[in-house]
This record gives sequence, C-alpha cells and structure tokens, in this order.
Amino acid sequence: MRFFLLLLLLPFSSPAQTVLQVVTKNIRKTVPYKPGATLFIHSEKAEIEVLPGTGPTVTVEAELSARHPSLDSARADLEAWKLVVDASGGKIAVRAYIGVDAKAPLPVSGLKAKLRITAPADCPVRLSNSFGKAHLEKRKGPVVLQGEFCAFQLEELDGKVELESRYGKVEGRQLSGPVSMQVKRADIELSGISNSCAVKSEYGNVSLETSRRTGAVTMQGEKSDIRITTTNPATHNFEVKTTNGELKLRHPLPFTISQPDKNTQQALLQRDQSLPLVKIVAHFGSVDIR
Repeated sequence: MRFFLLLLLLPFSSPAQTVLQVVTKNIRKTVPYKPGATLFIHSEKAEIEVLPGTGPTVTVEAELSARHPSLDSARADLEAWKLVVDASGGKIAVRAYIGVDAKAPLPVSGLKAKLRITAPADCPVRLSNSFGKAHLEKRKGPVVLQGEFCAFQLEELDGKVELESRYGKVEGRQLSGPVSMQVKRADIELSGISNSCAVKSEYGNVSLETSRRTGAVTMQGEKSDIRITTTNPATHNFEVKTTNGELKLRHPLPFTISQPDKNTQQALLQRDQSLPLVKIVAHFGSVDIR
C-alpha cells in the first residue's frame, strides 16, 4: 500500500521547467586600415575570432544576445550591450561592453557577445577578454593577449606571442614566433613551436611537444605539473630541477641524475653547446619527459 501511494504522488512532484527567452541583435562595422596600425580589442562575456582578411580594412561582425525567462527583461537588457569600432591615428579600437546609466537598473539577463573580426594578417593585435573565449588564426603580426576566465585557441601564428591568462585554458599549435606565457590556475597545451618558448605557470598543467624546429625552452612551475613530449630528443640539451616534486624520465636519454638534497632532484643532458636548451625549474609539481 505504501509503494502504491508513492507512485501516485510522483507525477505531482516534478519541478516545472524554465524556458529562456533569447533576443539578439547583429551589427557589422568596417573601418579602413593603414599599414603600421595596431588593432586593440577589449571585451567581456564574449567569444572572439580574429582572422586574416582581404584588403586594407578591419571588419567587425557582432552578434549580441540576452537570455531571460521574461521576454521583456531580455529585450530591455539587450540595450545594455555597447559596441564601439573606431579608427584614429595608428590605433583601431574594438570594444564590446555592458554599459548602463548611473540610475538605471543593472541587467538581470544572461548576456553574451560573439565577435568575428577580420584584419590584414600582418596587423598587430592586442586583445583583452574576460568570461569568454578567444580564437586567433593565421596571423603574421605580433599578438599581446590578456584574459581572465577566458580560453585561448591560437593556430598558425607567425609573429611574437605574449600572453597572460588567469583561469583560462591555453591551446597553441603551429606558433612560429617567440612565445612568452604567464598563467595562473590554467592549463597550457603547446605543439608545433618553431621558436623560443618561455612559460611561467602557477597551479596548472603544462604540456609541450618539442621537435627539431623548437628553439630554447624555459619553464618555471609553481604547484604545476609539466610534461615534455620530444619527437627528436637529439636536437636539445636539458637542464631539469624539481623541488618537492616528482621527476619522471620516460625517454631513453643519457641523463645525468643527481640529488643535491632530500627534496631536490636534477637531471642534466649536455651534448653540444650549439643545441638549444630546455630548462625546467619546478616547485611542488612533477616533471615528465617522454
């Protein structure tokens, strides 16, 4: 009898589902590009693509949206999205942000922006984004990137790459210019590196695939696990030091291993002074060379 009563009550206990109303607006803006100008991108809650374009222009295609159970609230909050595209002097500024008047109520909807930006491949880019994603592809000019809770995808970049990330994963493939990255509480995966590479990591996992084209590598890890996968180990020297961590040497390389104190392990491999050096210093994290 108790089991039968329970079955009768179950259909009446399921919670109601909330349906979100979504409103969007699309904006397209184009400004002229002069050689030597730098593209500045600043946004929040955005998914950003920066791709090579054709012709001396910078084009921004934006899809701005608001989500809320109330259609009226979503429509009202959509107006909080602001998009500015301006070219003056040697600077092209693209800014997508949420702005309301001082006395106006704050938005209650879920707000999101999608930006697709095309610019000449050799145009330098400086990008800042939070709570979103950034994808840069097939660029020849230098890039400077900064993100918080922003995932980065970098593909086929020929210029210098400088990146700072907090709480956002970084993926880089086929990077031909010098690479400098500083991350905190974020994972890094790099492959196809054809130049020097310097990484500082706190509280994250670092994975780097080296080849005969990879230049000098410097890594500093603090409570980070570092993994080096080498496809051609004869092209590099190695200098590895771990403190309060684990050293894993899975590759049959003739390392010289030492232990200066009970908490420190070192591994050296010096074959030719002309070879680039892979130097790793890690505290409270493992180093895995395979």
